[in-house]
Amino acid sequence: MGLGMAEVDPTLGVDQKESKSRLDDIKYYTSLFLGTLCIVCVFGFLFLVPFVLDPAISTLMHDFVESPVHCRVTNYELRYGKSNCSWASCREGCTASIYKCHQIRVVYTPEIGYKEDMNANMFDQNKWADLSRIERPKDPETGETCHTCPEYIVEDTPLLINIKGCGYPPEVDCDKYADTYYEFENSQDTFPCYYSRVNPWIVISEFKKDEEMSNVIFSILVPNLIFILSLIVLVYWYCPYCQARCRKYEEHTDLGDPEDESEAEDYPNENPHQ
Repeated sequence: MGLGMAEVDPTLGVDQKESKSRLDDIKYYTSLFLGTLCIVCVFGFLFLVPFVLDPAISTLMHDFVESPVHCRVTNYELRYGKSNCSWASCREGCTASIYKCHQIRVVYTPEIGYKEDMNANMFDQNKWADLSRIERPKDPETGETCHTCPEYIVEDTPLLINIKGCGYPPEVDCDKYADTYYEFENSQDTFPCYYSRVNPWIVISEFKKDEEMSNVIFSILVPNLIFILSLIVLVYWYCPYCQARCRKYEEHTDLGDPEDESEAEDYPNENPHQ
């Protein structure tokens, strides 16, 4: 009697092929996502440098007082024309040319912390910071100091919405910002402000050190950490050398330490019946 041929299951290995194909698809789309994420992180970091990281670092380097002091508006002007807007307390857009500018000038009390419901008339003249200095006007075309123009004495300093004096809507609304301090000029009420210990002629209206520190940390860590982790996964998947190294390490740990086996051969179990 002849031996019958063994029947072969036509579905044998189909499930494995489908599973492998599914894993390949998942790996492909995940790689595509991680690659896109790396590119987004690079451009995101480049975007954060001028708009978040640089202003935050510059603010911290100027060493502003952490507790607010009293400020008083000495002069407010709304100017029009590029030649009349060499600086602005607040402007919407940090790179665009300005043709309308709010210029707010103030003096402050460096040794008296801010308390509510206090009027500027309650302070003696010697309590206000001495900000007197000699300046020259700026050239309206170049924006640089005009060395041939006559000098004049200045006894106050500009108030800035932040260290750059600019921002973007909806967080920054310069008209609303200027209206607030125009009212302070009329009422002669004081308001909280922060001056720089490095440069006493730089005064800003808002400052939170913890917030600036958080901006620096998150701007550096978040995009760079995501970029590095995504890159590590991609390199591991598509770098044959890295995969080979990992497999050799796993095989080495599975086989165990050969020194333990040699020690076992050198010291065999003694037979108690010898």
